[in-house]
Amino acid sequence: MNNRNAITVENKYKNRYNRKEEEQGGVPMKRAAIVLTTGFEEIEAITPMDILRRAGVEVDIVGVSANVATGSHDLTISTDKELLNVMNDLYDVLILPGGMPGAKLLKNHQAVQEFVKLHFDAGKLIAANCAAPIAIEMSGALKDRNYTCYPGFEKQIADGHFTGDFVHQDGRVITGSGPAAAFEFSYTIVEALGIDATPLREAMGYNRLVQ
Repeated sequence: MNNRNAITVENKYKNRYNRKEEEQGGVPMKRAAIVLTTGFEEIEAITPMDILRRAGVEVDIVGVSANVATGSHDLTISTDKELLNVMNDLYDVLILPGGMPGAKLLKNHQAVQEFVKLHFDAGKLIAANCAAPIAIEMSGALKDRNYTCYPGFEKQIADGHFTGDFVHQDGRVITGSGPAAAFEFSYTIVEALGIDATPLREAMGYNRLVQ
């Protein structure tokens, strides 16, 4: 492993979470899982990881088959948990970054497909960016829904209707069109969790980009 490119993602936000729970009168924190495998698109993983944690969401980085995952641009991230250890856990939102070959590996991994279907059948939010919508189709998440993805990958998806939007939300399914959509994709997830993302957009200077 190239240590220069290694990022250790630790849950060192527990005190912040506890304070948030106290502020919310003991209401349980929203929980998100970001599923990573070899060849994920780094910005599509790190951006929701950062923004959701800023919003007070508890985020687990879930590795498909190891305690580290290396992205398509050779950035290695240490994961919080391994997929097989959380197969019976339910998160409020399940997030799949795109990138290749990551999205294809997610699509073809049986445990990942079971995990996606578990969450979809339980009525949880499903979010997939870039090429990753190809990895949520088998769960039924795209059936009779509008969605977006990185241009060209819609040819690999039989269900649903491709809109070509930057980011699209259809009910509890959120899809993004690629790396540049990572911020809007993440803010949309925050809003879908019932959290006002307006202060975050302003504080992070995002509104200056979209004026």
